[in-house]
Amino acid sequence: MNFPPFQEDEPGRIVLFHNPIAGPLHRHDKIDRLKRKLRKKGYEVIDATTLAELETVVAPSVRLVISAGGDGTAAAAVARIGPDVPLAIFPTGTENVYGKYLGISNSTDAFIDFLSQAVVCQLDAATANGQLFLLMLGVGYDAEVVHQVASQRKGHLSQSAYFGPIVQTSWRYPFPDLQLELENESGEIEHHTGKWAFVVNVPRYAWGMSFAPQAIPWDGLLDVCILQQGGLGRGIGYLYSLLRGGWNARSDITYRRCRRVHITSESRDVRFQTDGDPGGALPVEIVVAPARFRCLVSRKFAETQRQIANSAPVL
Repeated sequence: MNFPPFQEDEPGRIVLFHNPIAGPLHRHDKIDRLKRKLRKKGYEVIDATTLAELETVVAPSVRLVISAGGDGTAAAAVARIGPDVPLAIFPTGTENVYGKYLGISNSTDAFIDFLSQAVVCQLDAATANGQLFLLMLGVGYDAEVVHQVASQRKGHLSQSAYFGPIVQTSWRYPFPDLQLELENESGEIEHHTGKWAFVVNVPRYAWGMSFAPQAIPWDGLLDVCILQQGGLGRGIGYLYSLLRGGWNARSDITYRRCRRVHITSESRDVRFQTDGDPGGALPVEIVVAPARFRCLVSRKFAETQRQIANSAPVL
C-alpha cells in the first residue's frame, strides 16, 4: 500500500464538519480550541454543521475535511465529500470507534501534532440499501438496542443512555431467524441462516469489542459474522467468549468474506444498524465500496498496515 504524506503546510482551506448534538456537551470547547489552533497555523477554517453546508463548501481548493464528532458524523462526511478530498477524524462523539481504531487522540494539541505528521491511507467503505457506512452493520439484538436509544434521544448522548435499552431488549427480544445470501470473494453465491449477523469493515466495535478481528478495511472485502443461536443465555455465552478471546473457537459462529450480502427475515420489523446509528428494517442489501475514501492516519498505523499486508489473513 502507498501512504503519501499529507503535506499539511500546503495552502488551501480546511472544512471543519461537526454535528452539534454528537457526544457530550463539553465537546464544543474542544472544537472551538481546534479552530483557534488551526487558524493560528495559518489555515482558513470553514465551519459546516449540516450536510447541506458541507456539500456547499467542499470545493477543489479544500485541502482537508475534518470530521469532529462520532462515527456517524464521519460516515456522513465521507458520503458527501467524495473519494478525492482527504478526511481527518477528530473523535469527539460518544464512542468514537473509528478514531480509536486509528489511534487518534481527542486532545486538540495532539491532533494538531497528528496533522503535521499524517499520511494518507485509501480505505474501504460499504453501503446498506445505498446508505454509506464505514465500520460495520449489525442485524438483530444490537440493532434493536440502537433503535431504542435513538427513539429516546433528546440531545447529547452518553454511554449511560444505552443501559436501559440493553436491559429491556435482553429480556424481550425474540431473536428472529435471518436468511443471508452472499457473494463470496470468489464470486460464488452462498446461503446461510442465523439469529444475529454482523457485516464488518473495521475490526473494532463499541467498548473495545471485535466481532471480526481479522477484518481489513482496505482489502475490498467485507467480513460477515453469523451467530447461530438466540436467546438471553446464548447471548451471555457469546459475550463471555468474546471477552475471553474464545470467539473464533466456537462452532456455532460462521465467518465468511464477501463483496455483497443480502439479509432478510420472515419476521416483521427486524432492524439493522450501521456504525451505531439506526438503519431501518430488513431487507437490507450490503455492498462493499473499495478504496472509497482517503483518510489521514499516523505513520505508526501505516506501518502496522504494511505488516498486515505482508502476512496472510487467517479466518
